[in-house]
Amino acid sequence: SRCVLKPRDTHEVAGILAHCGSRGLAVCPQGGNTGLVGGSVPVFDEVIVSTQLMNKIENIDTSSGVAVCQSGVVLEQLDRSLADQGLMVPLDLGAKGSCHIGGNVSTNAGGLRLLRYGSLHGSVLGVEAVLASGEVVDCLSSMKKDNTGYDLKHLFIGSEGTLGLVTRVSIACPTR
Repeated sequence: SRCVLKPRDTHEVAGILAHCGSRGLAVCPQGGNTGLVGGSVPVFDEVIVSTQLMNKIENIDTSSGVAVCQSGVVLEQLDRSLADQGLMVPLDLGAKGSCHIGGNVSTNAGGLRLLRYGSLHGSVLGVEAVLASGEVVDCLSSMKKDNTGYDLKHLFIGSEGTLGLVTRVSIACPTR
């Protein structure tokens, strides 16, 4: 591909996807590029949208055990930040030093802690994603139970970026 864009926040992702969508340009989202099935490898001449610069951990709430971060945060970086607070990410992968949490959510990654803590469908409390039209879907709740309408976050977990590009994640983090 000839074009790699590296947005810093959800607003920039929305602008990129709206622009590409209105012109019929194909987009290939990329995180840490650790997937083994080639989902982040452009096939034709897609516009690559890298989440590499979306690497901010926005909040760690130690009383509720919830972390909110951008999708480009590296799994190991998030786990180290949580360790300082006595918490951990309920996900551990061999590629933890380079994989992004947004990619983990988009692929519903399992990993070494799956049997003990369950899948990301149970650990992810909320997501913020951008649709191909540039519309932002804000389901970024930090509540463990939320009965206000449809639970749309589950559509994005494991959708491999086909329904939208995950830009922020809220995740329940157990104690160490």
